[in-house]
Amino acid sequence: MLQEISKYWLKQSTYDTAVGIYATFPLIMVPALLVINAPYGRFAGKLGIDWSMNGRWSWCIMEIVSPITFALSLYFTKPTWTPFQLILTAAWIIHYTNRSVIYPARASSMAPIHVFTSLSSVVFNLINGYTNGMWIGRHSRSVDRTQFWIGLGLWALGFASNIYHDTLLFRLRQKKEKQKRYFIPTGGLFEYVSCPNYLSEIIEWTGYALAASPSIPAIIFVSSTAANLIPRACKTHEWYKKEFKSYPNRKAVIPFVF
Repeated sequence: MLQEISKYWLKQSTYDTAVGIYATFPLIMVPALLVINAPYGRFAGKLGIDWSMNGRWSWCIMEIVSPITFALSLYFTKPTWTPFQLILTAAWIIHYTNRSVIYPARASSMAPIHVFTSLSSVVFNLINGYTNGMWIGRHSRSVDRTQFWIGLGLWALGFASNIYHDTLLFRLRQKKEKQKRYFIPTGGLFEYVSCPNYLSEIIEWTGYALAASPSIPAIIFVSSTAANLIPRACKTHEWYKKEFKSYPNRKAVIPFVF
């Protein structure tokens, strides 16, 4: 059975179809998320039918799909493990270990996640992990390129910034749970934008795409990340302004710009 799975997994037509489907995601996400609020986190609630699941476990399951499919793609392609492949694989696994295991473990609480959001994320992460893992498994480039190290540096900066701003939000969440009300986030890039955690993730995957160039799946991934998080940042920014009459003069996601 594993041999049959491997045969289908490695077929060029399977990969090409997955990349083709994946490329449509950013085009679908932007108009959809400008109309609706994805029902998780601050916007958790009903979407037609109230089919919400435990936030912590839902988050863990839907995020862990990506590193699993990425690892399976590497297992089936049997790469030679050049420095290029090793470094980019490590970046992927480090990010998703944090997102799927450490992040939900650190959170004092997580809002319920609608089953539609969970299923959509599982589909996205299946294709995301599969296509990016396949590309890394089948390609290698020299790491003696300025672009590679600039990209890796941006990835590291975005990753560290994401963890830092998540920590600020976790502290605020604990305060909210004690006092039963929301607070305006402060510190770090919160002084300039409402959603520095989203900005950090966009920086992170922009850096990864630069380092992995010319990977098409990596370009689609950062495009999908921006298409998902920028509309959500706009909605969050508007929510803050409605919730707090004295909300500071800051942008939604890009300092001084947007």
